[in-house]
Amino acid sequence: INFLGLSIDSKSIKKDNLFLAIKGKNNDGNKFIKEAFKRGARCVVSSDKKKSKKITNVKDTTIFLNNFAKLKRKYSLAKIIAITGSAGKTSLKDLIADIMQNFGKTYSSPKSFNNHFGVPISLSNLSCEDKFGVFEVGMSKPGEIRNLTRLIKPHIGIITNIGAAHIENFKNIKGIAKAKSEIIENIKDGGIIILNRDDKFFQFLYEKAKRYKLKISTFGRHKKADVRIEKIQYKKDNLSKVFIKIKSQKFNFEIKDINIYNVLASLTVLKELKIDYLKIFKKFKNFSSSEGRGKKYTITRYNKKFKFIDESYNANPLSVKVAIKKFSLIDKKKFKKYLVLGDMLELGSKSKKLHEDLSKVINNSDINKVFIKGKKTLFTYKHINKEKRGNILQNNADIDLSLSKIISKNDYLMIKGSNATGLNDFSKKMIKGI
Repeated sequence: INFLGLSIDSKSIKKDNLFLAIKGKNNDGNKFIKEAFKRGARCVVSSDKKKSKKITNVKDTTIFLNNFAKLKRKYSLAKIIAITGSAGKTSLKDLIADIMQNFGKTYSSPKSFNNHFGVPISLSNLSCEDKFGVFEVGMSKPGEIRNLTRLIKPHIGIITNIGAAHIENFKNIKGIAKAKSEIIENIKDGGIIILNRDDKFFQFLYEKAKRYKLKISTFGRHKKADVRIEKIQYKKDNLSKVFIKIKSQKFNFEIKDINIYNVLASLTVLKELKIDYLKIFKKFKNFSSSEGRGKKYTITRYNKKFKFIDESYNANPLSVKVAIKKFSLIDKKKFKKYLVLGDMLELGSKSKKLHEDLSKVINNSDINKVFIKGKKTLFTYKHINKEKRGNILQNNADIDLSLSKIISKNDYLMIKGSNATGLNDFSKKMIKGI
């Protein structure tokens, strides 16, 4: 059977794809086989005993998917990079994939395809012509990264940082660090692990990498980092001039709207692949953040034109703090800054304390007003300085009611919260002008 690409979503089927009809908790892919063919699927793999030349029957479609992914990885000649961490995985994956396109055909996992379905689907779509493959690896409990990286078998692994994401499934953050470190176990012999030298769990990760006899390369502000930031000069229009040291060489270039740690991590990858990073310095100036992960827009709403920073895809304590600190770096002149903050989910018994802790970051920022949505953010709200407190929002309609009275021309608005809060849907409508 000849086909080009694989998908488990009938709506995303492209011409000549293989449609894998997976039975999930909420949906049965077998119900969408006709739709898949209408959209151009070349063939279907199904666990239902359907008789057709275009349908191949298997006992278990999930096992088929994993076996197919293993074969694709086995025969791929691409240099494989796998990224995990508590915050910034998708943004870094997109940045590295964008950069690597300048040096050869590159495939990267789409959106946030980082779980037990997303990773094998991404691997299954590797092409024989791909020179580089960039994959994101997520987890919500111990053992998941170990299983996923057994499939990926990366040449290079990256751990962005360690924070309290999905902490409800762990005793403490050390447990999260152990789970993230599982990527180290499955990097190919003679491979490389890239670590954040500034992270508080650096030494723990470093020691484990040594035991697995990996080459260790580091990035950060730390003086011993292999790729380090020496200075940042903030300029107009969200531009920054950065001064970087890679080993003994010094460089400076401009970046726009990118997390500096992602810049450092991507340069570390180029250094380890012995690729000429001088070619890509200009690229940083034009690179923009991913949708829902800090992308900036100029929008018109309430008959006013203002700046909107969309951070609504997801939220955990580390990513919220990073977003607020980055928001504070925007030089405030003749405008005000507003934040709509939604609950951070999957934090278990530590949720109250972690939401309270956000107030310290907010109080130290130059944000003018914070509007909160959700029961958990009430703990944040109680500890925010009174002059910074905006309204408590009951639903998405309240956002428009509150902002229409307060926001002015050229002001900045940032929306941040876990996906399930509904803020991501509101952000999309705001961007589309609905």
